[in-house]
Amino acid sequence: MTTEAQVEADLAELEADVDKRVDPEILSPRASALLSSLPPDSPQQPRAHRLLGVVLNRLKLDRDALTELCEAKAKAEATSPPNYKELARIGRETAVVYAWRGDDRSAALELLPALAFACLAGDVPETARIIAEYGRIELEARRFDNVALLLRLFAGTAGQKPPLPLPEREVYRMRINLCQALNRLGTHEEVLQRAAELRGELPPDAKRLQFLTRLEEVRALAGLKRFDEAMVALRQAEELLPEKEGAFERSEYLQVETELQEQRGGPPAVESLEALVDEYSEQRLVVREAVARRALASALFKLGKTDAASEALASGLRNAVGANLVDLADEIRADMLKSAGAEHLEELAKAIDLVGGGSGLDRRFVRLGRLGRGGSGEVHKAIDLRDGRHVALKKLDLRAYGDDKRKSIIDTIKTEYAAAGRIDDPRFARVLDLLMVPDGPIYIVQKYIAGPTLRQVYSSGARPARLLDMLAQIADALGYLHGKNVVHRDLKPENVIVDHDESGGDKPVLIDLGIALVAGRPDGLERFGTPPYVAPEQLRGEKVDGRADVYALGQMIAEIWGGKVPEGFMFRFFGQRPQAMPPALGRLVRGMLKDDPARRFCDLKLIAEGLRTECQQLQREGT
Repeated sequence: MTTEAQVEADLAELEADVDKRVDPEILSPRASALLSSLPPDSPQQPRAHRLLGVVLNRLKLDRDALTELCEAKAKAEATSPPNYKELARIGRETAVVYAWRGDDRSAALELLPALAFACLAGDVPETARIIAEYGRIELEARRFDNVALLLRLFAGTAGQKPPLPLPEREVYRMRINLCQALNRLGTHEEVLQRAAELRGELPPDAKRLQFLTRLEEVRALAGLKRFDEAMVALRQAEELLPEKEGAFERSEYLQVETELQEQRGGPPAVESLEALVDEYSEQRLVVREAVARRALASALFKLGKTDAASEALASGLRNAVGANLVDLADEIRADMLKSAGAEHLEELAKAIDLVGGGSGLDRRFVRLGRLGRGGSGEVHKAIDLRDGRHVALKKLDLRAYGDDKRKSIIDTIKTEYAAAGRIDDPRFARVLDLLMVPDGPIYIVQKYIAGPTLRQVYSSGARPARLLDMLAQIADALGYLHGKNVVHRDLKPENVIVDHDESGGDKPVLIDLGIALVAGRPDGLERFGTPPYVAPEQLRGEKVDGRADVYALGQMIAEIWGGKVPEGFMFRFFGQRPQAMPPALGRLVRGMLKDDPARRFCDLKLIAEGLRTECQQLQREGT
C-alpha cells in the first residue's frame, strides 16, 4: 500500500516536472494515475487536482482544466483550517487558464484572493509568482505602462536580486516580459541594454529563454531603424528555436518576422499575417489574434483590398470586445472610421426612447455594400462598430411624409419591434435593434445572413423540385410566425436567404422582419410592401393579417414556372401559361391567390404538405 510519504514524494516529483514544462502528453497519465490512487479524504487531493488542471490546460483542454481546479479549490477550502498555500496556487493557475482564453478580467479577479491566501500562508515565493503572473496578464492585455512599472520593481537587473524570492527561471521570464513591454513603449535603447545583460547571464541550455530574448532584440533594433542588425538577430533567433518547436515559439517568431518586414517598408506581409492569425486562432490567444487582424487589415489596405481589410478589422473588433480590451477596440474602430470614408458611414444621433435598450446613442455603422431595395426601403450590409458584428442595416426614409403620417409609422414600428425582437428561431434573421435620426430616417438592425437570395437561386436555373422543397420550408416558417401572431408583410424572393443546414442541405432564412406586423394592431405601414407580392388588401390599405403572407408565397411558387411575374393578380398570369405548372399545384396556388382574403386558401400546414408532395413527384421524374 502506498504510504502518505510516498504519495507526497510522487506529487513533489510531478510538480517539479510541471515547473520544468515537461511535455504534457507525458505528464497527463502520471497526474491522472496519482489522483486516482488517492483516497477521497487524502490531504493531498487539492494538490493532485491542481497539477492535473495545469497539465490539462497545457493540452489546450481549458474546460477540463477549470473543472479540476474548481475541484481542487473546493477540497482546499473544506480542510480545517483551509489550505491557504494550495488556495493561492490554485488561484494563480486558474488565472493562467483565463488569461490563455483572453479573459484578463477574470484572470485578475482570481489573482486578488490568491495573493491574499499566499500572504495568509506566509508563502513569500508564491506571492512573488502571483505578482509575476499579474505582470504577464497585463502584458497580454496590452497595458504596457502597468507592466513596466511592476516588473522594473520586481524583475531586478544584472547583479541585483529582486525584492522577493523567485526561482531563477521566473526572474528571467519577468525580465524578458519587461523587455517586451519596454519595446511596446518605444524605449528600445533600454531594451538592448537589458537584453545584452540577460544573454550574458542565461545558462547555455536555456535555449527557449535565449530565443525569446533575441526576439526582443530584433524588435528593439527594428524600432531604432537598424534593420540590417535586426535581420542578423532574427537569423540568430531562428537558430535558437527549440528542437521540438512548439506553437508558441513558432507564432512568436512569425510575429516578429512580420513586424520587421512591415517596418522595413517591404511588400505587405499578407501571407505571414494570415498565418499568424491562424496560429493565434488555433491557440485561442484572443488578444494576439485581434492585434494580428489589425495588422493584416493595414497590409490589405495597402494592396487596395478594402473589403478583405474591413472583414479583418471587424473580426479583430469582435475579438477585442469579447476580451473586454477597451483601448484596442477603440483603436480598431478608429481604423475602420478612417478607412471607410464618410460616404460609407451611418451616424445615429439618438435612439428612439425605450427601444433597443437606448443603446444607439452616437452609434456608427460602416456600410460595406447594398444588399437590396424594396418598397419599404434599402438594406446595406454593414459592420456595427459597437462590437464588430456584421449586420443588415435597413433604412426607412420617412422625410417625405407629413408629421401625422410619420408619427403613425413610428408608432407602428415601435410597437412591432418588440414582437419581432422576440422571434428567436433559426429560420428568421433576428431583429437586433431599432434606431433613428431625429427628423430623419429609421434604421432597423438585423442579423446578417450570408448566402444567395432565393431570387438568385431562381435565376441560377435551379430545378423546380429544389425550389419547391425550399418553399415548403418557408410555409413551415410562416406557420410558426403566424402562430406568434406576427405577419411578415414583405415576403418576396429577395427577402429569403438560402443558407445551409448541418448536412449541407438548403435552409431558407427569412429576413426583413423589421416591418413585421402584430395582427390586429393599428397599422401605419399599411401600404409598405413590394409588388407583385403585396396582397390586394394590403394595396387597398385594408387590415392585414397572415393571409397576406400566403398570397406572397403563392406568387413565389408560380414564379418557378413563369419567369418574371407580371404585376397584377396571378389568375391572369395562369391564363397565359396554364400548361406549364402541374395541375394539382396550379389548383393550390390559385386558391392562395384569391383576391378576397376571406376566400383565400391559407392552411399553411396543408400548403407545405402539397408542396412536398409535388416536390417528390418532380424528383421521381428527374425535374
